[in-house]
Amino acid sequence: MKIELVVVPRIDNITEVKLIGRLDVLAVKEIDVRFHGETAARERHAIVDLSRLEFITSLGIGMLFGCAKSLRRRGHTMVLVGSAGFVDAALRTVGVEQAIPFAKTTEEALRLVGDSRS
Repeated sequence: MKIELVVVPRIDNITEVKLIGRLDVLAVKEIDVRFHGETAARERHAIVDLSRLEFITSLGIGMLFGCAKSLRRRGHTMVLVGSAGFVDAALRTVGVEQAIPFAKTTEEALRLVGDSRS
């Protein structure tokens, strides 16, 4: 399965995207620019749903770190939602949760983003 990036329409000032499939080396090359454009370039809080992401490489983790860092410099937060299985293990093994908040649900992510606005 290829990678798919879905932008979820929202009426608030929060970006929500879903990554579906496998975020391997070729997939990162395919979506890196668009992912940055849909998250960091918008300069607002971002929720990234990983619940349907089956695989992630170090380049994929680097892509997430890069966007989160860019958002943080501008006072915004990225929250990762629904990581499970291999993806969750890979992210936690390298300590991603120390730099990017994790949430189990979109509702929890919205609360985390709301807390960061205070």
